[in-house]
Amino acid sequence: MLKTTLVSIALAVLILGGCSPQRDATTTSTSATTETPSATPAETQPPAETRECPNPHGGTCLGPLEPGQYQTSTFAPQLTYTVPAGWTNFEDLPGNFWLFRQEDSQDGEIGGSYLGIYQNVHAAATNCNEDWQQGVGTTPKDLVAWYRSVPGLIVSKPEPVTVGGLDGLQIDLSLEPDVDTCRYGPYTGIPLIIGDGVSELHHSLLKELDLRLVILGWQDGSVTLEITNVREQHSAEEFRSMLQPIIKSLVFKA
Repeated sequence: MLKTTLVSIALAVLILGGCSPQRDATTTSTSATTETPSATPAETQPPAETRECPNPHGGTCLGPLEPGQYQTSTFAPQLTYTVPAGWTNFEDLPGNFWLFRQEDSQDGEIGGSYLGIYQNVHAAATNCNEDWQQGVGTTPKDLVAWYRSVPGLIVSKPEPVTVGGLDGLQIDLSLEPDVDTCRYGPYTGIPLIIGDGVSELHHSLLKELDLRLVILGWQDGSVTLEITNVREQHSAEEFRSMLQPIIKSLVFKA
């Protein structure tokens, strides 16, 4: 999938600005379901204002991270997370948060494997325009029901999950063979998610990617985790396993 946000250009699993896939069989990878851990403020790393974000469009991002616990300073809802060695935080914006492994290059049209967390995304229009799909709500049930109805998308059976204190649904997405919908240069895919103006992105699912969405209820909308791996870098099982300790550490503060 090729990815380009409106506030930064970082192609990873989205093309245009963002996209994702779906699939019909339950995967063997580890679920995102987790009990909410208790944050330990004393162990949290120095606040973002003491560090300079290396991404000029990344807000209060922290850049390369030492192992430990951190807290967002701009993203809403506020998020506490813990990372092992080797991870980078490249966006901490009101509606966008972005983590990736330092070894996984984010360069090129496809970009790299990553975890994106977004506030109140909408379903992207399937007519290939960078717009919302009219008539689709933003709750977990609304979005999952829509994706399961889109021709060319294979979507796994929705799995109830709890992440960081928020409840929602988890789905894995992929493309049916020979699907030919939106074209992004040499790539084809199906638009999946687009920001609401606070979150700024437009992401599509490509054949070169594996994608998992964890859509959590928050206020009247949602917080969405996008777990995307570029197959040339990692298998879905490998990348999701790497991310699992981070997912389990998440705590959202409403």
